[in-house]
Amino acid sequence: MDLVRVGKIVKPHGVRGEVSFFLTTDDPEGRLKKGASLVDGDGNKYRVRAARQAGTQTLLSLSGVDCRQKAEALRGKDLFAEAGKSDENGIYYKDLPGLKVELEGGEEVGTVSGVLETPQLLLEVDRSGSKCLIPWVKEFVKQVDLEGGRIIMSLPDGLLSACSY
Repeated sequence: MDLVRVGKIVKPHGVRGEVSFFLTTDDPEGRLKKGASLVDGDGNKYRVRAARQAGTQTLLSLSGVDCRQKAEALRGKDLFAEAGKSDENGIYYKDLPGLKVELEGGEEVGTVSGVLETPQLLLEVDRSGSKCLIPWVKEFVKQVDLEGGRIIMSLPDGLLSACSY
């Protein structure tokens, strides 16, 4: 079974086992619907009992987690779901490391070494001894060629010189 990361449990919320959850999925309605199956990195399985928004945070209630102590034990754990269908372009973030990044004119930028799942998804790109963080936004990403092992991007002038560390 191929798994994709849905998010990370941040902390307990209240005394009934609910948790604050940092989403990394592009399909929260599907991945967190009542009855959906999730698994943690240790192979423990959960069913979603409920998911709701409270301000800017997502609150999640899981089967078998019915008190604050059980919720506390899950702090910092990633939760995964069966991959199923990918996004409309057939891309999962886990597929991006190792791909070459090129500009539309053919100039090679570097190789994706990681994906930082922050509120703004960032590609970490190795560039001849330095690294660069490039935002994963539709305005920059022109084509993802998984079979060819490359991402073609259109980047604003100055981004590459400003983003190296």
